[in-house]
Amino acid sequence: MDPNRGILAHETSLYGSAPGSDDEVRLGLIDTTGQFNAIASSKAWNFQQGSMLQWLPGSADQVLFNDRDGEQAVGVCLSLTDGERRTHELPFASVSPSGTEALSIDFGRLTAIKPEYGYPGVTDSFAGVNYPKESGIWHIDLSSGQTRRLIAMQQIVEFNEEPGVLKAFHYINHVMYSRTGARFCFLHRYVNAGGTQNTRLFACDRDGSNLRLLISGMASHFGWQDDIRLLAWAGQRRLMSSATRGGFISRLPIGPALKKLYRALGKPAALKAGVLNDRYILFDVLAGTADTVCKGDLTTDGHCSFSPDGAWFVSDTYPDRHGEAHLLLCHLATQRVYSVSRFRMPPVLDGEVRCDLHPRWHPTKPSICVDVASSIERQIYEVDVAAVVAGYR
Repeated sequence: MDPNRGILAHETSLYGSAPGSDDEVRLGLIDTTGQFNAIASSKAWNFQQGSMLQWLPGSADQVLFNDRDGEQAVGVCLSLTDGERRTHELPFASVSPSGTEALSIDFGRLTAIKPEYGYPGVTDSFAGVNYPKESGIWHIDLSSGQTRRLIAMQQIVEFNEEPGVLKAFHYINHVMYSRTGARFCFLHRYVNAGGTQNTRLFACDRDGSNLRLLISGMASHFGWQDDIRLLAWAGQRRLMSSATRGGFISRLPIGPALKKLYRALGKPAALKAGVLNDRYILFDVLAGTADTVCKGDLTTDGHCSFSPDGAWFVSDTYPDRHGEAHLLLCHLATQRVYSVSRFRMPPVLDGEVRCDLHPRWHPTKPSICVDVASSIERQIYEVDVAAVVAGYR
């Protein structure tokens, strides 16, 4: 979001079906009058993260997004002033706040195992290989276009190697720079023959050095408060993690069976928080501490991000048994949680085509954008939270 120019957005006629390899999404700018103005299109997109469309930090007229060239995903930098288009050989997964560099991961591998985050038509170059030595996390110099691998997949897999890990299928997802770009974090996930998944949350310096394992078991959405503290919905899940360690138990379909049971019960929020002890944890990357945040008030995984001053973070919920997704505002210093809005989501939108709120802070004012779906369309809403925030000034 650029407070002076408007909001970058995607437009598609698809509603309840996942995009195919020939389905393009229109990219555009919603100006201050609410008008959608098309600027480009892309064949590398999904309903969860779009095409990674975003403003280039520090630029007044350039935007970044991913596209597809044959079976390969690429990154594009587009000038809205003169239409100049520069293509990078690797797609963008996270862009540094400095606007000078970006990180890339293997989107073909995501297409194969997590299609809601991959791109249709982009193939896995290492199909059937548990942890390809050539894969990993890459650095993109946005000025020169040069690329280099920062961290090899093998280095990640063998870091504090866990029992049975070498026989599992590995992939990397959700890389994110810290508030100034001094560090970044990412999820390393591996799945055994029975379909049980283990997740490890890592953080490191911007050049890939000083790699630190923050937690192993389960980690989902996260957000940086600054360059040192990282908030994440996570848990150790010792019983589930033991199912990925090889032997007979690792071949049992424990993970898929529990997922089906969870869905059959209506996705009860209390199950993961109360039984598995999943929770929001604030990690201090340098000190190695991990403090539980708002336990008892935040009982479900959400898409968290911090306000520009770092005093507040926003989170959301998946639809409850009434089909309503809640938008939650949390004051970190007092651990107070406020439910500021709720939205009814169509039950037909689930799985790959689900519509999560994905709350995003306005860069200069107490306002949050969310993605909302009706029975016929998806839209972007703005929620004013000034009344809540004002009470702590």
